[in-house]
Amino acid sequence: MLTSRARILLSALLRDLPDRHHILTVHTDRTASTSVVLHTGGWDIEHPPVVERLSAVLAGGRGAAVVLRSFTPRISHTLPDGTEIPVKVVRGWRAADHALVPLDEAQMFDAHCTDAASGEPVPPEHGVEFAPAPAVDLSAFHAR
Repeated sequence: MLTSRARILLSALLRDLPDRHHILTVHTDRTASTSVVLHTGGWDIEHPPVVERLSAVLAGGRGAAVVLRSFTPRISHTLPDGTEIPVKVVRGWRAADHALVPLDEAQMFDAHCTDAASGEPVPPEHGVEFAPAPAVDLSAFHAR
C-alpha cells in the first residue's frame, strides 16, 4: 500500500507514458526496482517500498538516478522456446533539489552502453530503445 504522496508521485511519473507495464529502478546508496502495471483501477506494484523511497528522496531533496523501462506491445525478437520478447523503451531522470530532471536519449544511451569499470562502449541490450524522458510536474507532490 502506498502513501498518498507516493501515489501522487507515481501518477505524475507515469502520466504521459503510453505503455502499461514498467520497471521502475531507483539508484541511491543502493539500487532497488519494482514492476508497475497500470490497469483501469490503478496500479499493481510489486515492491511498494521502491516508490516510497523515491518519494522520500524527492521530499528530502537528495540525489538519485531514476530509470523507467516501459514494455511496449511491439515484439523485439522470439526466443528458441517461442517466448516473445517485447521492445523496451528506457527513459531516465536525475533526482536533485526536490525535482526530477529529465535525461535525453543520448544521456540514457551513454549511461547504459558504457562499461562502468573501463569506460569502454558496450552494445545496447537487444530490443531496447532509449528515449528522452518527459518533464514530470511534481507540484501536487510538493503540495502535500
